Amino acid sequence: MIYALPNGQKLLSKHRITYKVVRFIASGGQGEVYEVEDKNGQRLALKWYFKHSATKYQQKLIERLIERGAPDSRFLWPLDIIMKDGLFGYVMRLRPPMYKGIVDLMKRRAEPTFSALCMAGINLSDGYQSLHSQGLCYRDISFGNLFFDPANGDVLICDNDNVTVNRDTESATNGTPRFIAPEIITGKKSPSTETDLYSMAVLLFYMFMLHHPLEGAVEANIKCFDAKAMEKIYGHEPIFIWDPNNDKNRPIPGYQDNAIIFWRMYPPYLRDMFIQAFTKGLRDVNARIVEKEWKDAFVNLKNSILYCQGCGKENFFNKKPVCWSCGAAISPPPRLNIKGQLVMLNHNSSIFAHHLHGNFDFTTAVGKLSQHPSQPSKWGLTNSTKDNWTFIKANGDTSVIETGKTAPLISGAKINFGPAEGTIE
Repeated sequence: MIYALPNGQKLLSKHRITYKVVRFIASGGQGEVYEVEDKNGQRLALKWYFKHSATKYQQKLIERLIERGAPDSRFLWPLDIIMKDGLFGYVMRLRPPMYKGIVDLMKRRAEPTFSALCMAGINLSDGYQSLHSQGLCYRDISFGNLFFDPANGDVLICDNDNVTVNRDTESATNGTPRFIAPEIITGKKSPSTETDLYSMAVLLFYMFMLHHPLEGAVEANIKCFDAKAMEKIYGHEPIFIWDPNNDKNRPIPGYQDNAIIFWRMYPPYLRDMFIQAFTKGLRDVNARIVEKEWKDAFVNLKNSILYCQGCGKENFFNKKPVCWSCGAAISPPPRLNIKGQLVMLNHNSSIFAHHLHGNFDFTTAVGKLSQHPSQPSKWGLTNSTKDNWTFIKANGDTSVIETGKTAPLISGAKINFGPAEGTIE
């Protein structure tokens, strides 16, 4: 195959930086992506547009995005532009190899823990909230534009060259099939932050259910899945597969099993949010779930993770937990009730800054579960901060938990962390 930019070619950017082409990475509908190197040896990515995509509007859009700057570090945002022989491309940060796509998740090439998946949901929602808060519309939320680290749920949002000011009508980008909001398919609306919310809900459903929210019996029974059929299912007559008032489009056992297995696995509050997103939210943009609501839901989901003593699989806490994998009854671990959050205290659990401040900071550990050195059956919460905690027994007796010291997990006792107080259950 002959690529537009051969290895070793040097290109001068608008910022007067020389980049050398290192290797071809991938090709898409708009252009090709290359790995390039600057004079300092830093490796970056270059998206080089095909002739049909290298329009004056696209060039102006890229230049505006470079001038504006990224909403935050999760966006692989345009940094510099290169023009050559009537064509152009833009330079962005290179995606590290540990980041995987949602297709990798669907095909089991990436198998994150539920904890990492929850963090991916939090980070994804927070990233788009950051973008939308600046009056911008992504326009094309889909599989190909999100990558996540299966180890910890960190995310990177790429292909930001279609981002516009909210409700911009000049761009021709309406989205990716299966993710486009119904009102765009029917021609009633143009892309906006409200249509982004719909596309984001589809992506989240894929991430947590490994299935599309509108593909059930109706899709399975279509013999010719052409453009007209797609317009019907995703635009003119969309039916959520778990619509409580319409069972016409239920997933078919043996064919659409992911949708059945995972739907039963999650707690009711998460299912209710997806029901709203794909029933009322299909037609009423004001009924769509906003980013903060998704973030809160995934925090609750992460907090509720516990482990089956039989098979070791992750499960979610409820009053009578039964393992989704092996069917065994689960004995819940101690819990910390703090600021309305019920946090499972598993062997590998930590209390984070978010639990004290509500700031979605899950990188700063406040306390960590630790095992008694001489009595392995006893566990406690070790102070990871520079400040003392106050441990309060049920009878009112108090003691100080200094940095590096451990509070025992005694039911009914309280731990005053300073900004917040939690009760052990």
